[in-house]
Order: sequence, then C-alpha cells, then structure tokens
Amino acid sequence: MQLDKKLIKNNFKKSFSTYENNATAQKETARKLISFLKGRNFNNVLEIGSYSGYLTKLAIENINCVNYSAVDIIEESEFAVKNINPKIKFYNCDFENFKSNTKYDLILSNASLQWCEDLKKTISKIKSHLAPNGILAISIFQENNLFEIKDSFGVSLKYPSIKTIKKMFSPKAEIVEVNRQLEFDNSFEILRHLKLTGVNSLRKNKLSYKKIKEGLKILEEKYKNKITYKSVIIMD
Repeated sequence: MQLDKKLIKNNFKKSFSTYENNATAQKETARKLISFLKGRNFNNVLEIGSYSGYLTKLAIENINCVNYSAVDIIEESEFAVKNINPKIKFYNCDFENFKSNTKYDLILSNASLQWCEDLKKTISKIKSHLAPNGILAISIFQENNLFEIKDSFGVSLKYPSIKTIKKMFSPKAEIVEVNRQLEFDNSFEILRHLKLTGVNSLRKNKLSYKKIKEGLKILEEKYKNKITYKSVIIMD
C-alpha cells in the first residue's frame, strides 16, 4: 500500500490533542525505550517523530544531553516539544526528507517509523546520521500489529516481520518484543480509539456503511472487542 503522506499528516493533526490520553500501547513502548537509557550522558540527541512530545519529555527527564533536536511532520509538535524545553531544536519535515550535517550520539524514535515509505532505506539514513559509537534506540510495530483490524476491515499497513527487522540492524543489537492487548466496551469504541490516536490514516476513501457494519460485527463476535498492538524495541 502506497502511503498518502498528506492524509497521514491531516489525521495526526486532528488527533494531536487526544493522542496522549488514548495512546496506551505507544506510551508503554516509550517508557520501556527510555528505561534502557536512563541516566546516560549524550552530547547530541535526535528524536524522530516527536509529535505530542511524550517521548521527548521522558527523554529530557531521564537522560543527560547537551543538545536535543526533534523532527516531526506536524507543525504543532514544535510547540509541544519547546514547551518541554525551549532550547530544543525543531525540524518541521518528513524525516524521509530530513537533512542535517550534525552527527548524533543518540537517535530516538517511538512508534513512528511505520509511516515511512521504505523502512530499510529510512533505517540506513538514520544510521548515516549517527556519530561513531552512536546509539540507535527505536520502537516500531511489527507483523500482525492490529491483526484484528485487518481481518475485520481489510486495511493495514505493511508491518515488517521480526526476521526482516533483525536484518536491518547489527548482530549485537538488543531486540525486545512488546505486545499489548486492549479491550473496549464495544466495537465502535475501537474505531474511536484509532481515530483519536491518528492510526486511521490508511484510506483516502472511506469504507462503505455495509463494510463498517460487517467489520464491527467481526470485532465484536470474533475478537470480543479486543485489539492487539505488537511492537519491537531495538537498541543498536
């Protein structure tokens, strides 16, 4: 599926104020990601996909750094991260178009790289921005993430398998799988959850009423109003 970056940007702009209150799985991986880095010292730090600033705040509170930079496609993210620390340097762009001569000692990203057109190419680009002995610390959704949604509505991002992910990093990389199942009162609340976290950025054309009704029924009867987030944390 070719990603519609304009649609992705618009939907994440709409969910900007509701994201943190609803992004349970994403916040869990952010906390786990930072737990691996707590108390460490870095000179230049780059965060990819800062969005609401949740990971930014955790990073600023738990690691020591001289310079912190953040990249996000959503303009509002600049206000969020600079509210955390006005010294943060912010780049408003799609990371796939990001350019910088700085070499970073730490590059962070949480639950955002699945929105890249070419993950392998993006990971290579990230590595090119690392300083010698720099650390790459990211989380990304893996194969079968939200499989209930794909089965019910026939829409999904193309998530990489754990085997594919491992090939993108060095043999010494530490890889931890994090799975989180969320349960809702009804199937409609699942769609609302996806909308409030911006994860509904997959189709330009809306599903028909019939398809939505059929999908809601599958979520309720087959999956008992539960969805599963499947993530991978990589430290390399």
